Amino acid sequence: MFPAFFQNLHGIPGLKAVATKSARLFRAWLYRRLPVWNRACFQKKLAGFERRWGLETRGFTKQGFFEIFRQKFLASSQPKIFYELQAGDGRVGSLGIWLERENPSWRVEAWEHREFPAAAFARHRPSTQLHRDRKTSWANPGGETFPSGMTIRGSREASALCRALGRGAKGLKWVGIWNPGRHPAWFLRMRRLGFRLELVYERMEFYRKTK
Repeated sequence: MFPAFFQNLHGIPGLKAVATKSARLFRAWLYRRLPVWNRACFQKKLAGFERRWGLETRGFTKQGFFEIFRQKFLASSQPKIFYELQAGDGRVGSLGIWLERENPSWRVEAWEHREFPAAAFARHRPSTQLHRDRKTSWANPGGETFPSGMTIRGSREASALCRALGRGAKGLKWVGIWNPGRHPAWFLRMRRLGFRLELVYERMEFYRKTK
C-alpha cells in the first residue's frame, strides 16, 4: 500500500512518475528491514536488496552491475585473492572474468569439477588458474590463506565454507552465494557467522563481513 504522502503526490501534475518511483524505493527500504519469520518474508527481503543502490536502473546491464559492485564492495579494499567455486564456463554470471579484465591486480582462482564446463572455462580463460575438482574442505584455521572474496554456485561448497568460518577461519571479507531456490537457509547461517546481506543480483546473494 502506498504511504499517504506518495498518494497525495499523484494529484500534482508531472509528479506521478516521481511519486511512483519514490514509493517503490520506500517499499524496498522497508523490505530490507523485514524480519525473516518465514520464506514469504524472506522473498520480500530479497526484493528490497534487488532494488538497492539503483540496481533496477544502473544494474540493468552487467557492466552497470559491475560498476555498482566496484563502488560498494571494492572501493575500500586492497586487491587480493578471489575464488570462484563451481565456476561454470567462466563467462556466464562470472565476477572473476570482470575482476581479471578491469582489476588485474586481483588474483583469481577457479574450481570446476564438471567435465564440459571445465573444458569451456579452460578455453575461455586459459590464463586463470583452474582446479578441476570441488572445493568442499578447508584446512584448519590458520593453515590456509583465505581469499578476500569469492562466489559460490554449489550447496556443498557453501556448506563447507560455513563450517570453516564456524571453526574460526579468518580473512574473508565478502562472498556471493547463488540461491536459485531463494530459501533463507544461507541468510540465517551467514548472519550467525557475522556476515550481513548487502546485495542480491540474479539470485546471487552478496554478504559482507561485519564482525
